[in-house]
Amino acid sequence: MFRFSATSLADIRRNADWMCTLVNLACLVFAVVEGLFYNNVNQALLWGIPLFLLSLTVSRYHTGQALTMYINALTLTGMGALHVHLAYGLTEFHFSYFMLLPVLLAYRDVRPLVAMGGFIIAQHIAFNALQQSGFDYYVFRGPFSGLSALTLHGFYVVIEVLVLSGIALSLKQHAMVAEESAWLLGNLNGKDGVNLRARAKPGMDGELSPAGQVFNDYANNMTFIVAAFKMLRSDIRELSDIARDLGAGNQLQIDDSVQASKSLGEFLQNLGQQTRMGQSTADLAKKITDDCFDLINGLNQSLEQLQKISKQSYDSRQALVQLHRQCEPDANLSPIEQLKKAHLALSNILSGLENMNERTQGFMVNMDLLKSGLSAIENQVVAVDRATHEWVENGHHNQRQGWEVLGAMESMQARAEKAFRRLNDTIETILRTDELMREMEQCLSRFEV
Repeated sequence: MFRFSATSLADIRRNADWMCTLVNLACLVFAVVEGLFYNNVNQALLWGIPLFLLSLTVSRYHTGQALTMYINALTLTGMGALHVHLAYGLTEFHFSYFMLLPVLLAYRDVRPLVAMGGFIIAQHIAFNALQQSGFDYYVFRGPFSGLSALTLHGFYVVIEVLVLSGIALSLKQHAMVAEESAWLLGNLNGKDGVNLRARAKPGMDGELSPAGQVFNDYANNMTFIVAAFKMLRSDIRELSDIARDLGAGNQLQIDDSVQASKSLGEFLQNLGQQTRMGQSTADLAKKITDDCFDLINGLNQSLEQLQKISKQSYDSRQALVQLHRQCEPDANLSPIEQLKKAHLALSNILSGLENMNERTQGFMVNMDLLKSGLSAIENQVVAVDRATHEWVENGHHNQRQGWEVLGAMESMQARAEKAFRRLNDTIETILRTDELMREMEQCLSRFEV
């Protein structure tokens, strides 16, 4: 039946078919009322019902076809002729033709208008001939009839058909524009999405309609945008994958940098502790060196005293030897026993001095060995002291360099952390862009290019 939102010519034709059927029904009702007024209801029903049924049948089973247009034009012509006939040719009822002709504008086609104009002229000629021959068919009443009336009525019919044909052509053009616009809008808002592969076609004049031009420009631009977006989406997807990898390694690099700084700080602290231990060792080595020097000096002094004692002992022994020789007993002397006793005492003293001299010499030998050993120890302690001082100096130097390196690393770490934060912000921006691209991709997935 009717579709009031129809925009295609096929739907418009189907609507026009059913409109003509409804108009035929209204004409049948009017014919019955007219028949009641003129006491010829039987003729109204006899001719009106078949005309209405014919229109209903073709509209029901052949709606939208070209033949249906012509048949409805014929039935409307028949209804107008019935109205004139029931009024016995009264001129005022000829307005039915001029009222029914515009109904065919619903087809937005010139052909049914021309056909109905031809049917009206043919009906006037035929009914006038039958009326003039005495048959019970009426088309004119009164003195104004015949060829002059036919010519005047035909002239008005032709003029109205021409006027209505111009209107029909304009309406058809508007209908084609509306159909094209509806088709274009259907491509923009279809169930399967936006079809950008469709393009408006030029009309019979070889030019595009304004709506078609706008749609083609929009489709071309959107096709370019969608293609560019797909390329951009691919690049953003790769960039987001790289960003995820960078983001995954970003924290690891920060942690490694912090751990390296922490390890270097701990190493410098250990180096400081070792340097302090080296300083303590150096102080101890210096003290040992000083003690060794004092001990060696004491040993040297003791050795000198022993040498003096040895020399004095040797001199005493020599003196005693000489005294012993001088005090040897003489058998010719009388006091032999006393001299023997003195000689015996001197012998004991001499042997004691010899023993003491031997021990002193042995002690001096041992003191020489101890002196050489202490000298070697002194040399080693001095070497240890020097090495310890070098170790301490190197430790302080290394510690200073370590603190400088640590400061440089902390500065570099601060710059690296700043760079990492910027990189992290960039990564988050890229990931947000990736999410936005996904949303845009979902929106643009409706566009078929």
